Amino acid sequence: MRSSTRILLSALALYAATLTQGASLGATKRQIVDPEHGTTVNPTNGSTITAGASFPFTYQDRNFCESGYSLIWLYLSTSPPTSADVTSSGQLADGSFVFAFGDFLIPNFGLPAMQSPPPPPSTLIAPTLDVAGGTTLYFSVVETYRDCPGNIQLEFGVETTTVVYG
Repeated sequence: MRSSTRILLSALALYAATLTQGASLGATKRQIVDPEHGTTVNPTNGSTITAGASFPFTYQDRNFCESGYSLIWLYLSTSPPTSADVTSSGQLADGSFVFAFGDFLIPNFGLPAMQSPPPPPSTLIAPTLDVAGGTTLYFSVVETYRDCPGNIQLEFGVETTTVVYG
């Protein structure tokens, strides 16, 4: 009897541990950075941007989950952002970028533009940064995908283009 009691107690302990682990996994917020992302048309890879001067901006969103609007955030950083740099709200974490241009909302399927956040501008102004001229920077777009299949509320795509700070 002692052996069967020991087996029963071991089985119950294993079951309880499994439930506890499952509960903690279920409570963990899922953050998915998908390899699919839109394309930065402008600035082109290797373009020079100069502090205080405007440069062209064009982004073709991926709209991976076919949302009515695509939220994007624009950044400059000294190293390419990684998936770990993307927060659960779709922004880059503080310290992973040197400048944030802000957030913009791309209307899809012919929907009207919204005012807050506004649609992306066709030009951006390069900021004054504390980096040497000729430094390679990483111009990144973080695109948010909403209500994706599989009951996933948010996914993100990160697209990065190199620019030279002049």
